[in-house]
Formats: sequence, structure tokens, C-alpha cells
Amino acid sequence: MAELSATRVPVSPFRRAGASALLLLALTSVHHAYGAYIYETPWRLHIVHLAVPAAILIIGALIVGWSKATTALGRAASWLAAIIILAFPVAMIGIWEGGWNHVLKNVLYFGFGEDTTRLLFPAPIYRLPDDVIFELTGLAQLPLAIVAALNTISLLRGPAR
Repeated sequence: MAELSATRVPVSPFRRAGASALLLLALTSVHHAYGAYIYETPWRLHIVHLAVPAAILIIGALIVGWSKATTALGRAASWLAAIIILAFPVAMIGIWEGGWNHVLKNVLYFGFGEDTTRLLFPAPIYRLPDDVIFELTGLAQLPLAIVAALNTISLLRGPAR
């Protein structure tokens, strides 16, 4: 067994950052599509129209960053990927959507009740927790964003190429 582990190739920081960011984009797309369906709110599908181009930009920048790692172009592409990941999947989706719209909403609702929750989360824009799948996929966005942020910071600190 020791011989097998000695020959394992370490996972690239480019892959870790990209995989966690893309997983977060996919999760939020599923979460919003599910919410659009169960709540009959097609406006929730807007995230898919943002997530797909963001994913394409992230993948492209990471490929250039990895393949041209020792060049100025490669470093710029790595930074571009990091900026996109930290701004969109991490900040807008993970922290805002997952942290504010789900973690805080659930803490307020289950800890302090409906009246307190409605102070920060008014109807009809916000739904009180009434669907386990919708809430769990919403809550999962925050920890996944933390993983994506840590992986992206690791990429910028000195990626193994």
C-alpha cells in the first residue's frame, strides 16, 4: 500500500480551485432551478444565465494559468480566475445566497420565529423554510464557498505546476 501512495500525483491547486468553484456554480443552479419549479418563480432561473458564462471564464482562465504558468500571461490568467471565483461563486453565491439567504434566515426562523425572520426576509421575495431540499441545497452553498475560497487562495499562494 505504501508504494501506491508514494506514486500518487498530487492534485493541482488549479484543479482544486476550479472543481470547488464549478461544483458551487452547479449546486446553486440546481438549487435555483428547483426553487423556480416548486415555488413557481421562473425569475430564480437567472442564476443559470450567470453561472454558465462564469464557469466558462473560470475554466478558460485556469487552463491558460496552468498551461502558461511560468509566463506573465499564465499569472494574469490565474489571477483572473481567482478574481472571478472569489467575486461570483464565493462572495455572491456562497456568502450572500448561502450565508445570508439561507443560513441566517434559518437561524432566525428556527431560533427566533417568523416575526423576527420577516424583519430581514420580507415576503414575497423570501420564502420561509418550508422545503427541506431547497433549504439544504441553499445552506450547502456557504461551506462549499469556504472550500472554494481556501482552494483559490492556495492557488494564488504558489500553485504546484
